[in-house]
Amino acid sequence: MSGIVTDAWLERDSPDRLVVKWAVSGSCEQVNVAWGPSPAAVDHTGEVTLDAALGAAVLDILQVARPFVSITPVGGEAALVVCERNLGFAGAYNFRDLGGYPTAGGARTRWGRVFRSDTLALKESDFEVFDCLGIRVVYDLRSDLERATTPNRLPPGDRLVECIPLASEEAVRPAIEAGLKDGEAFLADLYLSMLEHCAEDFGRILTGLADDSKLPAVFHCAAGKDRTGVVAAVLLSVLGVDEEVVLDDYELTSLYRTPEMVASSLDRLSADSIISAEAVAGILRTPRWAMRSALVEVSRRHGGIVGYATGPGRVDAQVVETLRENLLG
Repeated sequence: MSGIVTDAWLERDSPDRLVVKWAVSGSCEQVNVAWGPSPAAVDHTGEVTLDAALGAAVLDILQVARPFVSITPVGGEAALVVCERNLGFAGAYNFRDLGGYPTAGGARTRWGRVFRSDTLALKESDFEVFDCLGIRVVYDLRSDLERATTPNRLPPGDRLVECIPLASEEAVRPAIEAGLKDGEAFLADLYLSMLEHCAEDFGRILTGLADDSKLPAVFHCAAGKDRTGVVAAVLLSVLGVDEEVVLDDYELTSLYRTPEMVASSLDRLSADSIISAEAVAGILRTPRWAMRSALVEVSRRHGGIVGYATGPGRVDAQVVETLRENLLG
C-alpha cells in the first residue's frame, strides 16, 4: 500500500505562528509540505520535505493573507490540502470555512466555497481577508428586527444579500417565557420544528449553493449556532459527510465563543423571564444529542436527508448532484 495522508490540521497557536499537523498510513516515510493563497495544490510553492513520522511542522507563511497548506506523501498518493477553519475576524467570531470534511465516497468538501458565520459586523481590519474570499452571495437567516437592530457591516463590493428568515429569537421567546425547564431539549425541538416548517427555505438555500455562479457564499444568523448550525448540518449531510463529522462541526461554536459572549447572552435571555439560569445555559450550549435527534427524526420521516431535500424541500434531484459536483473534490 502506497503512502496516504489521511488527515491534516492547520492551527494558529499564537498570533504570528501557524502549525500544520498530519496523519499518514501505508508506506509513507516522507511528506512534501507546500503552501499558497488558494486551495489548488498545484499552485503551491515553498515546498519542504519532512519525515512523515514528525506529524507536525511550524510554518513561517504569515505573509499570505489566508494560507492553504498541501501535504503530499513522497512517492505516494495525491496531496491533502488544509486551511484554518475559523478565519479569526474581529467582527465575526464564528466565521468558518466548511471545507476539508471527508465524505463516505472518499471525497472532501472543497475549501473556500461555502462559509458559515454569526452576524457579519466586520471591522475594517477584517475587510482585506473578507475581500480575498470573493464571496458573491450572503444568505442572512435572521429576522427583519434582528437585521435592523444589528445590521451587517461588509466591505464595498458587488455581492447579493438574500434574506431567508428562519426561527428568530422573538419567535421563540414566548416558549422561553412560558417557563422553559430544559434548554437542551428545547433546542432539539427547535431544530426539528425548523426543519419541518421551513423545508422550502432550506431547499432554496441548497439550490442557491448548487449554482456555481453564486459561489463562494456564506450563510449566517445572529450567533452562527442554531439556524446556521441546522443549515450546515443539512448541507453537509446532503454532501455525504458522516454524521459524527457533521456533529463535530456543530459543536465548534462552543470552542469559539468567549466567556464574555456567553455571559452577555445569559443576561439577555434571562432578563424579564421566568426561565431558570440552568435552562438558559442549556440553550446556549451546542448539545450534540439535540442536533442528532433532529437529523435522525427528519431522516426517518423522509427517507434520509436527501429525501427531505427533494421532498418537502422541493430540491430537484439534479441539484443534489450539482451540489456534489461543485462542492466536493
